[in-house]
Amino acid sequence: MPTSIDLTKLDFFKGLSEAELRPLTENARFRSIHAAEVLFHEGAPLEPALRLLISGGLEIRKSAANGKETVVRLIRPGDVFGMAALFDRKVAPGTVVAGEKSEILEIRLEDIHAHMAENPGMALKLLITFSQRLRETQDALHAVVSERAKTRLACLIMRILDREGGIPTADGLTLKTKLPHGTLSRMVGITYEECVRLIREWCHAPAMLRYERGGTITVVDRDALDRQVLGD
Repeated sequence: MPTSIDLTKLDFFKGLSEAELRPLTENARFRSIHAAEVLFHEGAPLEPALRLLISGGLEIRKSAANGKETVVRLIRPGDVFGMAALFDRKVAPGTVVAGEKSEILEIRLEDIHAHMAENPGMALKLLITFSQRLRETQDALHAVVSERAKTRLACLIMRILDREGGIPTADGLTLKTKLPHGTLSRMVGITYEECVRLIREWCHAPAMLRYERGGTITVVDRDALDRQVLGD
C-alpha cells in the first residue's frame, strides 16, 4: 500500500491511531483501475472485504429487467462501498464502474473481525454505514419510479450538495462532484436528451444553475431549485 495514504484522515477511521490501523492495513490489497473500467459486475461473486475509495470516483449501477441501468450511488474518496459482502450476501449487489482513474483499498474480512474484538466501536460504525447506504439506495430507486423527471433531477443535485457541501464562488455554490449529463440521466432514470434539455432550461435566465463542460455544476439560485424539488 502506498505510504502516502494517511487512513487516520478518512471519516470511517476517525479516532483510530496509525498504530491501531496497522494490523488492518498490513495485509490489505491496494487496487488501481482506469476510467470506465468495471471493478465488479452485479451478481458476480464478491470476496468479503471492506472496500474504501482512496482517490478518483466510482458509480454503483443497478440493472432493471429490461436491461436499463440506473446509477444508484456515486462513490467519492473516503467512502466505504460493497458492504453487503461483509454481512450475508456474497455477490455484488450492483455493478461498480470507475468514472475516472481510481484507487481502492480492500481490507480482508478476517482482519476486520480480529480488529473488532479489540475495537467494538468499529462494528457499530459498519452497521451505521451499511444502514445509511441501504437507505440511500432505496431512496434512489423509489425516486426513479415515483416522481417527475424534473423533481428527481433537482432532488439529486440538492442531495449531493447537502451531503458534500459546495465550493463558494462568485455565482453560487459549485458541487465538488462532477456530474456529466450521462451520469445525471442514469441516476434519475431519464434519457440523455431530456437531461440536457432540463439542465439547459435551468441555466437560462433567470438561471438556477451554471453547467460547464465535463459536469461542473454551480447552484446559482438555491431557492429556485428548492421549488423544483417541491414540484412548484
